[in-house]
Amino acid sequence: MRIYAWLRSQLLRTPDELDQRRRIVRFSRRQEGPVVFVGFEPLAQEDYTEDLICVSCIYFDDKDDCFITSVDTISLLQSLVNVTFSVEEKNRIRRNLEGFRPLTISKGRNSTADFFQLIMDFPSPKPRNIEKDLKVFPWQILSAALKKIISKYVSL
Repeated sequence: MRIYAWLRSQLLRTPDELDQRRRIVRFSRRQEGPVVFVGFEPLAQEDYTEDLICVSCIYFDDKDDCFITSVDTISLLQSLVNVTFSVEEKNRIRRNLEGFRPLTISKGRNSTADFFQLIMDFPSPKPRNIEKDLKVFPWQILSAALKKIISKYVSL
């Protein structure tokens, strides 16, 4: 897999993004033989449609850093390799992502309740599936996580 630019460049920049504490990042893929080329760019909320590959780069005030949910990470992986993972495969991927030391965000934990609610309240594209505890990863590890998981699980 080749990523065209540095993903760290996708941190929040515009007044709307800073106010919402989220940047929607649109990904694109192109495959040549066994190599998947990945591009990305910011996308305004009003330009989002369900046929696009998008994830949320979410700012966590208490950590002064941006994060991506495990739900978005797995969804992005599926889109980039053009495969729908089984439940078992998703669980294996989650276990392998643990090496990137995610934070568990919970509604019932005082230190993360506000961040949890922020994520729950986002409109589409929703960075979560259901209202339960979430794992989030620092945005800066996304490139390494994608490469690690793709190299372990996918033979293109």
